[in-house]
Amino acid sequence: MTPDEKQDFADRFMALYLSMGLGSLPKREIDLFVFHFLLKSSDYRGKSNYELANNFGVPESKIKALRLTSALRHEQINSHAVLSRIVDRLIHSEQYAALAEGKIEISLEDPVEKRELENFLKARGHHAEYTLNSEVLKISAGRLLELIMEHADRANDEFDRIVRAHIADHEVSERILADAPTLKQKLDKLRAENLNMDTLKALIGAGFGLLTGA
Repeated sequence: MTPDEKQDFADRFMALYLSMGLGSLPKREIDLFVFHFLLKSSDYRGKSNYELANNFGVPESKIKALRLTSALRHEQINSHAVLSRIVDRLIHSEQYAALAEGKIEISLEDPVEKRELENFLKARGHHAEYTLNSEVLKISAGRLLELIMEHADRANDEFDRIVRAHIADHEVSERILADAPTLKQKLDKLRAENLNMDTLKALIGAGFGLLTGA
């Protein structure tokens, strides 16, 4: 850790340790705080569960549990930011893999990301679909586009613009947008169309640009 990080850790730890009276803070709470701080530090930031397990000498299952519990305890989880991070990584990495049934694989090693995406799907009447590897989720391109658009400003109007700009067949784009005043209706129509993966990726990329200002 940097000198500033060490000083910040000392100050925060002392405040937490004394918050319940001297010697009253449970060891579990100490472990969660220390792990959370280390995870955000320059020494461990961005490391995989595998690397962290090796560094700390514990199983990966414990790392996952610590990631989620420490985040819930010591930070305000911003669903918008978490979901945006997933989409950003998906679009700009090799994890963007189309499957035969028109679905995309998303690697969700971070249990906080996994929890937020699962909640997004569940709230809309869908459930996470995993491969044999429980960290790899499969999601339809249309559902991913819905995730993006629901976090964009002026989503209804912007969706119209994106569809017209990235679907070359005018008849198809108008069929999606016609007689569909709400974003949900438009997305339902889009999912009913047999769009190729390149077009779907273009729509997803354009939608993500709304979130990042790109």
